[in-house]
Amino acid sequence: MVRITIFLLLLVQTSFGQELSGIPRINQSLIKTNELIWDLDELQKTPEFTYLDSTSSVRQILFKGVDYKGEETKVFTYYSNPDILKTGKNLGNKYPGVVLISGGAQPALKEWVELWAKEGYAAITCDYGNTRLSENGGATPKNLEEQLGAMYDSIKHGPEAVRAYRTTSTAILAHSLLLSFPEVAKNKTAVTGISWGGFQTCIVSGIDNRFKIAASVYGTAFHDEIELDKKHFDKLPIKERELWMDKIDPKNYLIYSKCPTLFITGNTDGCFDIEPFDKTIKLIPEKNRYIKITPGMGHSHPEGWKPKEIAAFFNASFKEGPPLAKIISVERKKTKLVYEYTSAIELTEANFYYSVDTLNSNEKRIWKSIPANIFKDRIENRYPKEGVVYGFLFIKDKNNLSVSSELIVN
Repeated sequence: MVRITIFLLLLVQTSFGQELSGIPRINQSLIKTNELIWDLDELQKTPEFTYLDSTSSVRQILFKGVDYKGEETKVFTYYSNPDILKTGKNLGNKYPGVVLISGGAQPALKEWVELWAKEGYAAITCDYGNTRLSENGGATPKNLEEQLGAMYDSIKHGPEAVRAYRTTSTAILAHSLLLSFPEVAKNKTAVTGISWGGFQTCIVSGIDNRFKIAASVYGTAFHDEIELDKKHFDKLPIKERELWMDKIDPKNYLIYSKCPTLFITGNTDGCFDIEPFDKTIKLIPEKNRYIKITPGMGHSHPEGWKPKEIAAFFNASFKEGPPLAKIISVERKKTKLVYEYTSAIELTEANFYYSVDTLNSNEKRIWKSIPANIFKDRIENRYPKEGVVYGFLFIKDKNNLSVSSELIVN
């Protein structure tokens, strides 16, 4: 009888070790589909890992990724936190955690981890582009055409052959690894990604609801409507195109997101058009979406991690910082636009950006701006004389933090 009791206890500890250790589980009941291509039961387990460097201010880790063409893969990873960054070792303090997802064929970006550790976070990022471990990390695209092929053409081999499948898997595994570290606060983890990492963030935040907050920079859903990708996407056979849109496009997964999400882009971005961006943000409830359409924002990783609003957004949830301002609604009157807003910090500037340019591409579209008037309970701007096809209100507070309204389309 004693042996049976001990056996059952060991079985419970083995099967539910993560729950007993306080590591949160993904609530799969919130994901209303039976056709998910990711095995969340496996991805939420702590992956096998080893340290390649366990003494530097930024650790180097190798963990077991998802199989690629039937072969086991390894993922190169950078990790740090405020204590490790300053002293080279953990000191027993607890920190919120953040998973960083880079775009394109970028390697793991050490500087990005350092920036977040300085902000007071335990930060992890991976070699999503597999530039360090070509032999056992999966396919390594050599140029833009191969990158697009890995992102689109590979659908002919099934959804699990598409790089977005592996990147999403890697990001969720990185989250599982992060949550296993004792210095990480289990109920305070965030995800942020840039460019294709922003695209992946829209997927990951929808299906890994252990994340409490998210920030997507540039990336959008509705890839069959994005001008840059559409040229390549339209070359796919119809069935493959439909399969990609049904199984890979973030529109299928962001709808399950339950966490506040900050969406950032530039109004003249050359990779992700502003109209699909606007459709993407509306996939989650209004109360959870925060927006920053940035006039003239460039497209790069440094430009993508530059916005101070991301840390401020996370700090409002994890460190009791003041919340970002938010445009709640816009009312279209005969001669003006009237916005309702909330802001814990006094606003110092408001401008309405608009365009009547319907001929140029998103990247080359011509925009103009006019000042808007800030009142205690509202913001107003007159309609431009030449009219508005696209527009948005851009506001700034005393802490030099900015947000915008949603896109206004006539």
